[in-house]
Amino acid sequence: MRARNTLPGYSVTLILLLLMTAAATRAQTTQARISVVSLSPPRVRIEGTRDAPTKVWSFRNAYAGIIGLGERIENLSLADERGAVVAARKLAPGEYESATDAVKFSYDVKLDPPTSATDAAHVSWLAETRGALMPGDLLPLPLTHARVGFKLPDGWKIASPVKSDAAGVFDFADAESSLVFAGQDVRERVANVRGMELRVAVAGDWAFTDQEVAETVTAIVKEHAKTFGAMPSKTALVVVAPFPRQASASQWAAETRGAIVLYLAGRAPSKLSALARLSSPLAHESFHLWVPNGLSLTGDYAWFYEGFTNYQALRVSQRLGNLSFDDYLDALAHTYDGYELLKPQDTVSLLEASARRWSGADALIYSKGMLVAALYDLSVRKSTGGRRSLEDVYRVLFRRAQTQPHERDGNASVLSALDEVSGANGFTSRFIKGVEKIDLGAELTPFGLRVERVGSRNRIVVSTSLSSSQRDLLRQIGYNN
Repeated sequence: MRARNTLPGYSVTLILLLLMTAAATRAQTTQARISVVSLSPPRVRIEGTRDAPTKVWSFRNAYAGIIGLGERIENLSLADERGAVVAARKLAPGEYESATDAVKFSYDVKLDPPTSATDAAHVSWLAETRGALMPGDLLPLPLTHARVGFKLPDGWKIASPVKSDAAGVFDFADAESSLVFAGQDVRERVANVRGMELRVAVAGDWAFTDQEVAETVTAIVKEHAKTFGAMPSKTALVVVAPFPRQASASQWAAETRGAIVLYLAGRAPSKLSALARLSSPLAHESFHLWVPNGLSLTGDYAWFYEGFTNYQALRVSQRLGNLSFDDYLDALAHTYDGYELLKPQDTVSLLEASARRWSGADALIYSKGMLVAALYDLSVRKSTGGRRSLEDVYRVLFRRAQTQPHERDGNASVLSALDEVSGANGFTSRFIKGVEKIDLGAELTPFGLRVERVGSRNRIVVSTSLSSSQRDLLRQIGYNN
């Protein structure tokens, strides 16, 4: 999933300082060197400079519901342009104020893997043989352009879509959305998908081969490319690695930053089950290379780029032959089971739920968002006789992104595209802008599907009597009886 950070609590003084320095720091370049000084305990030393002098020194303290990141910073030392030491005082976790303007910095960062295994996809960490280094939670904020060098243990290799220069320095145009994965056992495969260099990096021992991973990822990316009709970037990287801490075979976590997908998982003993567990999450995460990362849209519209992506990943897995039509129905039924548990919380629109994502609305965004995507897809297919579908929305968004490259509001842009494809039939007003709860049985009936209650679970089945138009509609989504 693509996570978004929550804002740390600032003091009034710090907010004023941030506002005063915002214009000066907006386009600055950070030069830094990240050196691994110890693997047990995991520690890095970071030294560097910023273009613009400042008294405000801020480090990320919270991201994707993970808090306390600022407490990892130790031994902060600052200096001015002449190298004279500048005193600094700590205001809050990850927040410092220097006595006078400073440009040079050095400090240590504790990089123990998160206690919760799944958090490791979202923050920097180091283990004995590999690690994930994310400038967004390692370097001072605000962070845009950064030139970063790395000093790693002997034998470690770096996987990144950004190539280093002759001096080993990586130039990150959007450093806050960058990620470097490094380790002593990182292996890469390279493929070309419609002109995009697709790099697949694998670390650790698995039941499947590196080539099988590369083929799985390549097939998924090719299928996404058919949906959009365009590639999101000139190069992309997908990393598949084990969790840095012990985790069950069924656990996985992922995040997409810029043109990088980081997928971490527990080891499954069976090749078949391991590849099956790999396929669906990667179908979801790699879709984020296009949405939202390939679009210049702003704001909180996770209902679309997470909830709708859940549905799109399901459809891609079907087309690739990894899931059957019955699996499609079972996935919708399982999602509805989860949504019914959340119904008492379903009192706000999906737009508002996205704005509250990290305050307990995440599950609603994923479950209701996926169900709404399914109903939208079926509705559009039915009303247009199969000439249009949800996939046309993605093509509209990418066509607009190419002709209107400036930043636009995400919610407004996506709602506009949904209405354009559906013919503005009121769907978005009911389930996205409105607060209508989903009665899946009632909503699926016009499409020839029925919801049955079996014990405490729901089951979706095809109606015993189908009209010819219903049969044609269901055949579009894999029904073959």
